Amino acid sequence: PQVYRSRRRPRLGRRALAGAVVCVAVVAALAVVQLLRPLPQLRAVPSVPGTVRLAGNLSIPWASGPEQVVDLAGVGELGSAGGEAETPIASVTKLMSALLVLHDHPLRPGDSGPSITVTASDVATYRSELAAQDSVVPVRAGEQLSELQALEAALVPSADNVIELLARWDAGTIPAFVAKMNAEAARLGLTHTHYSGPSGVDPRSVSTAADQVRLASTAMSNPVIAGIVAMTEVTLPVAGLQYNVDADLGHDGIFGVKTGWVPAGGASFVFAARTTLAGQARTVLGAVVGDTATPALPSALSLAERLVTGADASLAVGRVVSPGERVATIATGRGTAIPVVTARGASLVGWRGAAVALELRLVRALGTTLRRDEVVGTLVGRLGNEQVRVPLVTTTGLASPSLGWRLSRL
Repeated sequence: PQVYRSRRRPRLGRRALAGAVVCVAVVAALAVVQLLRPLPQLRAVPSVPGTVRLAGNLSIPWASGPEQVVDLAGVGELGSAGGEAETPIASVTKLMSALLVLHDHPLRPGDSGPSITVTASDVATYRSELAAQDSVVPVRAGEQLSELQALEAALVPSADNVIELLARWDAGTIPAFVAKMNAEAARLGLTHTHYSGPSGVDPRSVSTAADQVRLASTAMSNPVIAGIVAMTEVTLPVAGLQYNVDADLGHDGIFGVKTGWVPAGGASFVFAARTTLAGQARTVLGAVVGDTATPALPSALSLAERLVTGADASLAVGRVVSPGERVATIATGRGTAIPVVTARGASLVGWRGAAVALELRLVRALGTTLRRDEVVGTLVGRLGNEQVRVPLVTTTGLASPSLGWRLSRL
């Protein structure tokens, strides 16, 4: 028995040693796996809303009845009222006609352009439309009107006969010119606009306030049109001194654009007004379409003044974000989270109560370490065509994890 026990002890010791070696190897292997295991991916979690509103509220005195739109040029629409029904726009139609003539026969400020000879047919048109009590100016056969003078006659005293003269001069016939008008309306995205003539006397020339504000934005970018519609009067070769139908010129900063009236649709007025915001000149564009009050045109003009005054009181430079505002959190996967904040504040030119769209653009591939105040993205704020960009930074750093943390994680 003693001999048997002496033979068993060495065999048990060898087994224990082998087991210990295996355990050490397993532990070492697990340690290597843990050390080589990729670190958790840093993940940014946004906490900013999709939109924020500038402080305050609009103070625009919308009227019941006509369509109304007010727009801050280069930024966007402040608001609207009265729906969006296609309505006869009368002589506001001449804005598109003038724009087309100048597209085909460009003028620079100060140029008069080519001369256009008034024909016997043009005189007959004048007499016919005068008898129909349309808006016309006298012309005489053989009279020479420069392109600029003809445009002035069409846009200042709103001469139906002269815009028709320009249409024939440009396209050869009225139908050919009208086809070009409708093609241009489609190109500009005026989906609720259709023209049946160059003057607007035909009530089948229809549009909406929103479409006409879009058109006015394009028309007023042409310095020749902008200069003409701001004229309170013009002197023509035969017609002599003629006054602008737009009685709002010079009131509340209004410097254009075009009036119109037909019995079937009432009065319309597309307007532009200058204002100053944050030390910079700005333009308010707007339209009143389908005012059927009595008398209709004075009502539309008066309403436009009120809209301009209300818009001016509503414009503001509004705060979008404050400096140090928390907009996201970086989840580290290590039991900690790092706040992401705006590096600075930002404001936008707009109007009280305007909804500013916010977009968070975070760095897609974050490293395994971060520095304090490291830029990890951008906050973009948009209001119409206005935009601000704010860098986003970390509030704390993130060091490489310790050996102990690497070995201890499951």
